[in-house]
Amino acid sequence: MLQENLGLKILSLLIAVFVWLQSLLISEQKSVVNLPVALSSIPKNITLDNVPNHIPFNVRGRGLEIIKLKFSRTKVLLDASKIKPGSDILSVSDYTIDLPENIQVEILGPVEKREISVYADVFHQKKVPVELSFADSYTRKHFTALNYTIIPEQITISGPKSKVQQIDRVTTEPVSREMLEQREVTLKISPLGSEVSASEKQVKIYLSTSYITTKIYHNLPLTVPPGKSSIPSSVTVKLSGNSDILQNLKPTELKVSIASQPDEQGFYPVLIEIPDTVKLIAVTPQKVRLK
Repeated sequence: MLQENLGLKILSLLIAVFVWLQSLLISEQKSVVNLPVALSSIPKNITLDNVPNHIPFNVRGRGLEIIKLKFSRTKVLLDASKIKPGSDILSVSDYTIDLPENIQVEILGPVEKREISVYADVFHQKKVPVELSFADSYTRKHFTALNYTIIPEQITISGPKSKVQQIDRVTTEPVSREMLEQREVTLKISPLGSEVSASEKQVKIYLSTSYITTKIYHNLPLTVPPGKSSIPSSVTVKLSGNSDILQNLKPTELKVSIASQPDEQGFYPVLIEIPDTVKLIAVTPQKVRLK
């Protein structure tokens, strides 16, 4: 019995579905549409958090027009001109919806509450240093022994003040062992979160064939006031720095003198002037006597 007039039955079902869909698309009805949110007149240097992406609105119109609205890019525009730093209220009642001319629906208003709790913060910027991260201890040890330059050494981060103030440095993606053999490396800046942005997305590391080492300078003469002599008359200085720089740094470029006044025991602290490109590790002795 079921097989009798099967084709006719299927055709009747299709016609019924077609009539139902046509009625649904043509007839006027009430529906709920989630409209994306956009903010207008945000005060200068203010950032907003906890703002919803969509707000449900009651609408009325023909089914086809409501479908067109759902698939359109129509946004609900909320006025944020009165927002102040801290926890505040954003009124949903004061909205603007600019409907496209080809969509004929009536906006009845938001479905639920007329206010949204938001958090407003002050927009803030600051410079922070770039810090390298390493894949393992071996890479860290051997990489830091090389002479390298980070470009740029600092970057600017920006975003809500409360978030930016929590960041005192940015880190890079890990340096790998393979990079030890390269002379130029590009590293991405690690993500800072959705609310904080960085002025640079990556940094470049330039490596030199030179390395960081130490060098000891013996018997450097002390400069003392005229008519005086020191005990001892010379000192030993240990410096750290780039191997190329230390190799070319002559003892005569190191100026060793004494403080103008002695300490409580009558000893004069040793003073030394060195180039900015090297670092003082030790001076022996640290104090001398005058006679």
